[in-house]
Amino acid sequence: MTLKIIKTLLSIIMVFMYYLGFWTETFTIKIVIFFLMLIFIFEAGVESGKKQNNSI
Repeated sequence: MTLKIIKTLLSIIMVFMYYLGFWTETFTIKIVIFFLMLIFIFEAGVESGKKQNNSI
């Protein structure tokens, strides 16, 4: 669970750094990083939902 949260936070930070202009990449890398961010957010949400359902 902790690793998924760390992956999610790092990918979100990378995307925001790109939008703020701290670094540039090729178009392909931008798309890959964006979709990885979406996947990581989905994974973290699924794990959070599982944890929440187990506590009920």
